[in-house]
Amino acid sequence: MQNWLRNRNTIEFIGIWGHLNNPNFNPIEFDGFRMQAGLNSFTLTPKQWIEKTNAIGIVSKSGRYGGTYAHKDIAFKFASWISVEFKLYLIKEFQRLKDEERKQLGWDIRRNLARINYRIHTDAIKKNLIPDELTGAQISRIYASEADVLNMALFGMTAKEWRTASPDKKGNIRDFADISQLVCLSNLENLNAHFIYENLTQQERL
Repeated sequence: MQNWLRNRNTIEFIGIWGHLNNPNFNPIEFDGFRMQAGLNSFTLTPKQWIEKTNAIGIVSKSGRYGGTYAHKDIAFKFASWISVEFKLYLIKEFQRLKDEERKQLGWDIRRNLARINYRIHTDAIKKNLIPDELTGAQISRIYASEADVLNMALFGMTAKEWRTASPDKKGNIRDFADISQLVCLSNLENLNAHFIYENLTQQERL
């Protein structure tokens, strides 16, 4: 580790880490080490770094069970220095986690957008278009018909037409909508509900 501590890049890294995480960090001693780092005559041990800068990110213990330990941020930096393979794995894992995060965020946005005006739309249909005497199957057909009003306005086709044109895809037409289309769909649900309360015909609403 002493050779690693002689590196200017290392000194700057653990120094910046100290500035960010240690209110008692000694910046004057840090600047002195940074000025000397890289020189052939420069040496630095973990113990010297700890004593001079009041470091908390590195701990050095002597004795039978002693050794040098570091905060995980600094340990990752050290492991990346001694192993290029480890550094590559670290980069790839970071990218994988960010990709998963983006996917989850995208799913949450899509799910919430789909909910925004859905209840407003279905309530308008229930109160204005569904008589009490209809059967369950008849009610389902009315909801599907009104959903297709929105599908036609947004996608230019009904759910059935999409399934016929996309036999290899699972789900429904709205599962493949992008964010901008879902924003439009949410607004269309609100508009259609308003038009239903105004007693406009389905064709007029479309």
